[in-house]
Amino acid sequence: MKNNFRDYLTFNKRERNGVFVLVSIIALLIVYLNISESFFENEKADFTSFDSVVLASKNMLTEQVVQEVEKQDVVATEKKKPQTDYFNFDPNGLPEADWKRLGLSEKQIKTIKNFESKGGRFHKKEDLKKIYGIKEQQYKNLEPYIQLAINKEEEKNATSVFKDGKVEAAKNRKSTVDLNTADSIMLLTIKGIGPFYAKNIIKYRNLLGGFVSKEQLKEIWKFDQEKYASIEKYVEVDGTMARKIKINSCSVEELKHPYLKWNQVNGIINYRQKHGKFKTIDEIKNTDLVDDETLRKLAPYLILD
Repeated sequence: MKNNFRDYLTFNKRERNGVFVLVSIIALLIVYLNISESFFENEKADFTSFDSVVLASKNMLTEQVVQEVEKQDVVATEKKKPQTDYFNFDPNGLPEADWKRLGLSEKQIKTIKNFESKGGRFHKKEDLKKIYGIKEQQYKNLEPYIQLAINKEEEKNATSVFKDGKVEAAKNRKSTVDLNTADSIMLLTIKGIGPFYAKNIIKYRNLLGGFVSKEQLKEIWKFDQEKYASIEKYVEVDGTMARKIKINSCSVEELKHPYLKWNQVNGIINYRQKHGKFKTIDEIKNTDLVDDETLRKLAPYLILD
């Protein structure tokens, strides 16, 4: 065994020469690597030209992207821009489709319809440019085509006019204003009635289905006795114009009214279904949910058939 171990550690002459050559090569490489830095200076790569080319390409690409985006924005804007088709029109009650033909935007049309829903009315051409969102140039383009229907009675009594963005009473104002037919402009001609009260009067009138007496103004929020006394002589009410509810055939939705609570509405409908049609308006008291005061206020709005 000892001889075998010696065989692994013993080299013949040829093998010793090979080891010597290999060690010499390794030593030369180590010496070369250590002294090469002294004979050759490291050259740094100059990327300035390359950076300039990259920056120029980047700027060119950015400019092209911006131009393309701007082009797309212009196209999109042109598509959204309402097509204008001028024609003679009366702005009062004009359908939305016709407003679009005249070039108005959805937002402008919504503002006009909201104005009309609150009782607003165009009495003269210039009233249109008072609408929020209508530009001066846009009004100038529309003005030649505005054809207001002539209302001789309204023209004669001239309830109000616009001046410097405010509503002022006209010289020939009627002595009284009917609460069931007056729009917000007419209500503003009454001394002591501003936009807040005019809006609330029309809102409450719509909820009631029309006024049956001018004393109902005192039921409006913040409309106290003092305010009522100051304008009472300037208003009147045609109670026949109030909406009537057919108590023997109405649904729950149709019976909803500011004078009735939810349980009272359901109680009246349930009583009718159980006992048959009402023979008199007073019979709704049989539900034990409607007292005398509620019946007094509600009766003018009810009919049997």
